Amino acid sequence: MAYDLEVNFDIVYVEYSTDDGASWNVLGNVNSQPNWYTSDRTNESSGNDDDCQNCPGAQWTGTNTTLTEYAYDFVANAALGETDLTNESNVVFRIVFQADPAVNQEGVVIDDFVVEGFQDDDDDDNDGVLDVDDNCPLVGNADQADADNDGIGDACDEDDDNDGVLDIDDNCPLVANADQADTDGDGIGDPCDDDADNDGVPNSFDQCADTPAGTIVDVTGCPAFTLPPDNFSILATGESCRSSNNGSISISAAQTLDYTATVTGPDTNEVLEFTDTLEITALASGDYTVCITIAGQADYENCFSLSVPQPEDLAVSSRIGSLDNKVTLNLSGGKSYTIVLNNEVYRTTESEITLPLSRIENTLTVSTEKACQGAYEETIFLSSKLLVYPNPVEGSDLNIFMGDNELEEVEISLYTLNGVKIMGKKYSLLNREISLNVDRLARGIYLLNIKTERSLVNYKILRK
Repeated sequence: MAYDLEVNFDIVYVEYSTDDGASWNVLGNVNSQPNWYTSDRTNESSGNDDDCQNCPGAQWTGTNTTLTEYAYDFVANAALGETDLTNESNVVFRIVFQADPAVNQEGVVIDDFVVEGFQDDDDDDNDGVLDVDDNCPLVGNADQADADNDGIGDACDEDDDNDGVLDIDDNCPLVANADQADTDGDGIGDPCDDDADNDGVPNSFDQCADTPAGTIVDVTGCPAFTLPPDNFSILATGESCRSSNNGSISISAAQTLDYTATVTGPDTNEVLEFTDTLEITALASGDYTVCITIAGQADYENCFSLSVPQPEDLAVSSRIGSLDNKVTLNLSGGKSYTIVLNNEVYRTTESEITLPLSRIENTLTVSTEKACQGAYEETIFLSSKLLVYPNPVEGSDLNIFMGDNELEEVEISLYTLNGVKIMGKKYSLLNREISLNVDRLARGIYLLNIKTERSLVNYKILRK
């Protein structure tokens, strides 16, 4: 129990009833054994303080915030003159808490309320053995086990092996070990320790019984060959370009030994010997397994899984999203990009860049630091012979006539002036004309992008 109470004004105590609650009495007093109430104050003894109006003269009050076990011994306290409840056939207990409303503190926490005892008859522990014959009359010991044959049953024998060391302190409680010998220091005494050197291998299978502490052993209990976890350093280097087959795997060993590396992967199955370093070259991109063995150590093998990467393809997407003749490019696949727009050269490492369009017909080329990734080319028209009508459009359909362009497919995108994409769709050309329904568009100005295989055209559309 733990409590935080306003001293004297707030109290807690225990009551009992032997008549099913018809009447109640306070259990014990401040002197009750072994550990009971903390206060015997009453309102009468409080004098002018008048601070204990609810106090019966036996209670807990004040503060003890540590969970503490409080106990009341019925036999011991009856011997001291308190009411003897040991022969009562029916006793009801209750916990009483009283507090005034003036000051609020934490109150009382009770974790367990337990009444313990035994039935005083011919078989006190009810184990089927009469007390007169029972080697442990108060604790169940039906099989009358007595490991040390001292006449005291194991269930209640405080020194089961009769070696002079109490079980609670004995590192080998069922086998005599008077000097408490414990060679491997594992807390289990030598006579009952089935792993004397504490290497994880039972004595009956251990062929090396005195293995030093911390030694890694095999199934026989003898030292096993091992290497530090960081003995090997392995690095995979990717292809410089797709399908160039010039990736590599580098292996470095901290300890110089006769190693064999078995390398498996795409079109690769090699067995290579080395002593400290190894370089495996001309590898295609993909997943590889490297398993390393050591000459003279038949049980040792260490395998590693790694990947030889390849660069991404160059990818470029373009959009015209404003009225000030600019194009925004989204770039991926390279670390740095070279952009040639109308013979002007721009370089960037960013994934997005916006550039000015200075001509009616704008030529665009994008490449990376790797020539093997090729180049992206596009022609962007700011005007053309395409016909978009009616513009302004009040409702119904907006028509796009592709003129003399001999195309099978065109991509149509519609943006707000802020660059927010409203729609985007690829259309198959029928009679070189496309119709877009604009009934659901709010009134305002929009940007229409018409993108073919080699060109991008931008129009301003007014929805009235």
